[in-house]
Amino acid sequence: MNSNSILQLLEPVTDESSIRAVNFFNGRLLTSKDFTREQDARHEADARLGLALGEGVAFGLQIEHDKQASQTDKPVVKVKAGLAFNGKGQALRLNEEVQVALARSFEATSVDCLFGNCKDPIGGTYVAGAGVYLLTIAPAEKSEGKAANNGLDPSQIRCNTDTTVETVQFRLIRINRSLYADLNVAASSFRNELAYRCFGAGIQPAWFENLLETTPRQDDLLETLRKTVLSNREVPLGLMFFTGVADLQFIDAWAVRRPLSRIADALPSLVDGRRLVVGQAMFQQFQAQIAGLPQLNGDLGSVTAQSHFRYCPPVGIIPVAEETDTTDAQATKFFTGLTYRSPVFINAARLEALIRDSLCYPPIDTQSGEMLWLYRVRENRMAIDFASGKQKPRSYLVFASGHLPYIADAQFDLARWNYSNYALAR
Repeated sequence: MNSNSILQLLEPVTDESSIRAVNFFNGRLLTSKDFTREQDARHEADARLGLALGEGVAFGLQIEHDKQASQTDKPVVKVKAGLAFNGKGQALRLNEEVQVALARSFEATSVDCLFGNCKDPIGGTYVAGAGVYLLTIAPAEKSEGKAANNGLDPSQIRCNTDTTVETVQFRLIRINRSLYADLNVAASSFRNELAYRCFGAGIQPAWFENLLETTPRQDDLLETLRKTVLSNREVPLGLMFFTGVADLQFIDAWAVRRPLSRIADALPSLVDGRRLVVGQAMFQQFQAQIAGLPQLNGDLGSVTAQSHFRYCPPVGIIPVAEETDTTDAQATKFFTGLTYRSPVFINAARLEALIRDSLCYPPIDTQSGEMLWLYRVRENRMAIDFASGKQKPRSYLVFASGHLPYIADAQFDLARWNYSNYALAR
């Protein structure tokens, strides 16, 4: 480094990353290139704001299977309105709910992009047959209308494109079977295990074994796809698993959907918000899967944690059936084979704090034998016991990793005698 390359205080830094806006003044001769450069400068300034926010979904963009619109070999999903930011800082806005056919029935046409290095994602359309697919949203552009071109020869009036519409497009990427070859697609726990393949090794206790030299926390399966078929201009919206031509087994949004966040290095990730975002996704993924299971008798029937979930979030909520005795047998069926303390009461005031505190804890390994806390929420139980002819609310149970502090100690002037836990016989 020579002395000429050393910046002085208050000296402007001008390099390739600097934003260069066109200087407009009276009498300047303008060409389309000048306006293109001005558009590029505007887009770069907007992208910097997007990069500061981080990549992910800001709001909306939920997806669900549209069974009415789907045909035998032409599955259709609905995508709700929303906003996302991709890895380049570009805002991806969908203003209204749309239906998306997963089998493309038209030939994609390429369009010139305002960004010189922008290319439309290619390939990745639905192919009949079993497999796991990733639905993404990405930027797109489309030409609309015609505008007269004022050429030098007035006898020959030419036209050109009137407007270039900046919009979005959806893409379905088939995930190579080799990336989850060790998972049994026929197992009832496949969805859960696939989701935790996406959450990455950074949420597991083993990540801390060599903390000072470990790699940054990442969504492992997605990062592998980033190196091959997934562009950093795309934002993942959901995983889909097909077992036939159009036999959609599940849509798992939260396995890949992330709120806005930025990837941090290994040690900084211990205090960075990214880990909390993944914790939110773990909780939401579990609750969405639970909500999709049959609940004919008010509970999960024969479904257990070990049968359907290789991993559970550090805190979760499940529906339970009404007890016919005082054994808690109905409420604890889901935890068969696990080590747990029998359900105890907590006040509702502690529940939300428990969930928020759990977001940076590792998941519960249902094969590890580690102990769980089980809680009933006092307000829920009292509303059931004293319904007095009103419709009873559904009964639920909260489980928490044994690594989380126990929160069911009774306190004077806060706890209710019949809905609390004391170290004496009642």
